[in-house]
Amino acid sequence: MCHSAAVQQAGVNLEHSSIDWSAEENRALWERVRNAVDQKRMPPPPLDPLVDSERQELVSFLSDGLAKNTPFGGSLPRRLNSAEYEATIRDLFDYPQFELPMGFPPDMTSHGFDNVAEGLALSPPLMEAYANTAWEVADFLFPPPRAEAKQRSWDSPPEDMVISFSASTLHDGVMRLVSRSIDIMRSCTWPSRVEIMDSGTYRITLTASQFRPKSKEPMLLEVYAREITASDRSKIQAFRLLKTIEVTSESPETFTFEADLYEGQTPLIRWENAELDHTPEKLVELYTKRFRENPRYLAAYQTALFNEDGSRKSLARLRGRNGHLVIHELIEDESLDMSHATLDSERTKELMKIIDSVGGMQNLGDTLAHEYHDNGPALQLHALKVEGPLKIVDGPKDIQRKEMRLSLAGVKPEDLPREEYARRMLETFLPKAFRRPVDDATVDGYLAIAKEHWAQGHTLDEGIHLLLRNILISPRFLYRGLQPGKLDDYDLASRLSYFLTKGPPDEELLAAARAGKLSDPAELRAQAERLLPTTPKAPLIQSFTGQWLDTRKLSSIMPDAKFEFSETDISIARQEVDAFVTEILNENRPMTDFIDPDFTFTSKNFAAKVYGQKVETSDTADGRAVQRIPMERGGRYGGLLGQSAIMIATANGVDTQPVLRGVWVLDRILGMPSPPPPKNVPALTPDVAGAKTPRELLAAHTKEASCSVCHNRIDPFGFVLENFDPVGRWREEWPKANVPVESAAVLPDGTKVQDVTDLKRWVVGNIDRFSECFGGKLMTYATGRAPNYAERKEIESIVAANHEQGNGARDLVLALIQSETFRTR
Repeated sequence: MCHSAAVQQAGVNLEHSSIDWSAEENRALWERVRNAVDQKRMPPPPLDPLVDSERQELVSFLSDGLAKNTPFGGSLPRRLNSAEYEATIRDLFDYPQFELPMGFPPDMTSHGFDNVAEGLALSPPLMEAYANTAWEVADFLFPPPRAEAKQRSWDSPPEDMVISFSASTLHDGVMRLVSRSIDIMRSCTWPSRVEIMDSGTYRITLTASQFRPKSKEPMLLEVYAREITASDRSKIQAFRLLKTIEVTSESPETFTFEADLYEGQTPLIRWENAELDHTPEKLVELYTKRFRENPRYLAAYQTALFNEDGSRKSLARLRGRNGHLVIHELIEDESLDMSHATLDSERTKELMKIIDSVGGMQNLGDTLAHEYHDNGPALQLHALKVEGPLKIVDGPKDIQRKEMRLSLAGVKPEDLPREEYARRMLETFLPKAFRRPVDDATVDGYLAIAKEHWAQGHTLDEGIHLLLRNILISPRFLYRGLQPGKLDDYDLASRLSYFLTKGPPDEELLAAARAGKLSDPAELRAQAERLLPTTPKAPLIQSFTGQWLDTRKLSSIMPDAKFEFSETDISIARQEVDAFVTEILNENRPMTDFIDPDFTFTSKNFAAKVYGQKVETSDTADGRAVQRIPMERGGRYGGLLGQSAIMIATANGVDTQPVLRGVWVLDRILGMPSPPPPKNVPALTPDVAGAKTPRELLAAHTKEASCSVCHNRIDPFGFVLENFDPVGRWREEWPKANVPVESAAVLPDGTKVQDVTDLKRWVVGNIDRFSECFGGKLMTYATGRAPNYAERKEIESIVAANHEQGNGARDLVLALIQSETFRTR
């Protein structure tokens, strides 16, 4: 006997005259035994298997014992994970830009999720990080007194101005601007060494001139205030306009004005009415004019962008200064092909389509910019100087700080005696921070901390600073569900809110808790309806879906270059899953649509590139936009078993691995996670000589009896997905081996499947198994614990009832929220 008192294989002793069902560890052990026997993994080869009657009798005995003796609940104290903590700080202080500091300790995952109590231990480094972060938050609201602002002067010659793409260049010590765009990286420059330290009024002096103007109209130079931290890809609308200056002379003119600049800002310079406008429409107009005036210019572009047979060449070589030089070398070539150099030729029409595309705008716009840099018109910047502050003003941070301080107590700190203000602040703030009412003793305890600090000579601000730090490291803030016994209305409010929004309960939810209404299942359902996600960017979709389906991994996977799969493609693959799951919930579509839907969400270009869909592609917003696209049911693609993101997440970017995909299907689709391999089992058996395909390799590996039990369950689900390459394209042959993919398999229940379409039909035919898996994952994420035996039986009954009532996905989520599993600690 493998698990007798004498042998105890893997440290497990099953030789008992009776079972003590009261011990949680015993229930967990005998549940593992029950599942292994039910799945025919016990006893393992080479021992003789149990006959069916013996197996059924043992499974029935253990099932009855577990059902009668497993109580609902059992969550450990549940700390806010990093995302929940960050969202809570933002909500608590109305501090939307708050982010966890760099190096904040990451959360551990347990049962597949990063919000399960078992994995949320509070280590000394994490406690230190919480204390440091609390200090930073308190510092923002009640900063230490600042030193008097020093008068400074920055001189920024053109050499210190930023050159971004082809928007600006240096010519003989002068910065030339030639284009306008809503993107600052294609239209602006800014000083690289000017950063305002004190919000105030500053004197800005700049010297500018025209270069080869085409008209007598003034060139409009705009000066904006740019945040140093802003992305170079920001839009000009994001910044505050300080001044518009009319530059009218080809000789340098000096302009001086005063404007408010805030902490962390620098001046941003833009030519507002430049002739070169980085939009496809304007580029088409400008290029058409140049092609009409100079046919050789047109012929040079045709030669640079098309092969002799009319097929396209890459745009990349024509970008920026290099492209400008290529074009002019071709213009000087006496053998330049002029046969297509007319505005009505087919090649010209194709060229104009390229110019009219986003790729054309990004590449050829930068090329054309250098015609203006060399020949004008251009706006020239000779010098920039910033002096000040002439006077101190409140910047956005100062204004925000005052508003945040006012919200702490509803009054300004200086409007009340300090002890009265502190009590008002505690009575207002503590219930928000702890997400439930607090008693007078709690308020008095915190107030005593501040009074002692003041008695030592500290200021009002320093006392409130200390109080905030203490509150933000309190277990009542960092944890939820600390109250013993059944979840009360406030605990339910927190559980529901963090489940559906990853943030603390809002005022409507807290009002329902105060009124004692959340204990009513109907009210709980109504609040859940209100908070369910409606967009793919909703926290529940991003967090739960990303962890359940492993699509979070996509940010760390870059497929091999041979697949020609870009970062944009990776992003679209992830968006497809998020939008797909959102739509199923929003429309309350049947659970079977998770597996075999008649739609997906992707871009037309991606659908054609990866899924082989016959849709019109284009390098336009319509071609790139993620949108709902119809698909035929019963096909290879679509659903969780036919989406690119899933295939990427279950591969390694280079090759597919049937075992990984098989384990994924068992765990994420069927709710039958495979146990880890025994420590004494090698990753691959040595005897794999001659194995050419993954199937042959695994066949050699699973000759070992210790391997075959699990692989007989895992491998069929992996093989049936082998037609999908590492990015989700369909293939008929295994790479390198050049032999047909053998996707046919026999599932553990004896069902024969030929490919993924058969697997989809099988899962749809057993959809309750998938629904139970989905429900179990959802409740693990919601409650912070893996459902125990009694809770899984409740989930099974909810799934069965939901199936009878239409099998809607949204209905299932709402029914699970009303369950005893969800409402029990």
